[in-house]
Amino acid sequence: MEKNVIFTLLAMLYLLMCVVASVVTSTDEYALLALKSLITSNSNEILAKNWSQGASYCNWIGITCGGRHQRVRRLNIANMGLRGTIAKEIGQLSCLRSLNISNNSFHGFIPNEVGNLSQLREIEMQYNELNGSIPTSFGFLKNLNSLNLFQNRLSGDIPNRIFNLSYLVEISFGNNSLSVNLPIDICNNLPKLETLRISWNQISGNIPPSLGKCTNLKLLSLSYNFFTGGIPMEIGNMSKLQYLRLGMNNLTGVFKLLVMYIHLPIHWIIFSRSL
Repeated sequence: MEKNVIFTLLAMLYLLMCVVASVVTSTDEYALLALKSLITSNSNEILAKNWSQGASYCNWIGITCGGRHQRVRRLNIANMGLRGTIAKEIGQLSCLRSLNISNNSFHGFIPNEVGNLSQLREIEMQYNELNGSIPTSFGFLKNLNSLNLFQNRLSGDIPNRIFNLSYLVEISFGNNSLSVNLPIDICNNLPKLETLRISWNQISGNIPPSLGKCTNLKLLSLSYNFFTGGIPMEIGNMSKLQYLRLGMNNLTGVFKLLVMYIHLPIHWIIFSRSL
C-alpha cells in the first residue's frame, strides 16, 4: 500500500514537471513570435520563412537554446535588414544570456521588460533607430558584461545604477542625444570596465576625477560633448589606457595632460578644440 502511494506521488510529480516544462517552453516560443509580429519589414525574408510554429524554435535562425531544458539562451538577429519595434514580451525569455539586434532598423522605445532578464550578459542594440530613454531597469542586470547602445536616437539621462554593475566590461552609448552630468562616483563599482564610449552626445559638467578608479580602461571616449573645466589628473592612473578621446569639448589644461601621459602606452590622444 505504502509503495503504491509513493509511486503515485512520483508519477504526479513527474507529470507536474512535464506540464511546467511545456508551459515554460511555450512561453519562449510565444515571446519570439510576438517579436516577429512587430517586425514590419524583413528585407531578406529570413524570419518570415524560418520562424514558424511548424518547427522547434530552437532550430530557428538566430536562436540558440540550452541543451538540457531547451530554453532560449542567445537571440542573435543582427544584420538581417529588419525594421520594426521591440516587443515587450521579449522580457519573458527568462534564461536569455545574449541579446543582439544590432545593425538593423529597429525604432521606438526599448521595453522596460528587458530589465527582467536577470541572466543577461550582453545587450547589443547598436546601429538602430531606437529612441526614448535608456530603461532604468537596466540597472538591475547584475550579470551584464556588455551594454552597447551606440548609434541610436536615445535621449535623456543615463540611469546611475548602470554604473554600479560591477561585471561590466563595455559601456557604449556614443552617437545618441543623451544629456546628463556623469555621476561623481562613476568608477567606484566598475573594476572590470575596459571600454567607456559616450562621445557624440549632449553630456555636460566636469569630467569626474573618479574615472581614475577604472584602472582597467583601454578606451575612453568623451569627445563631442559639452564637458567643461579641467582634465582630472587621476586619469593618469589608467596605466592600461590605449585610446583617449576628449576633443570637441570646452576643456582646459590639455598641455599639462600631454606631459602627464608621456609614460603611458596610449596610441591616440585626441584633444582637438579642447583648450
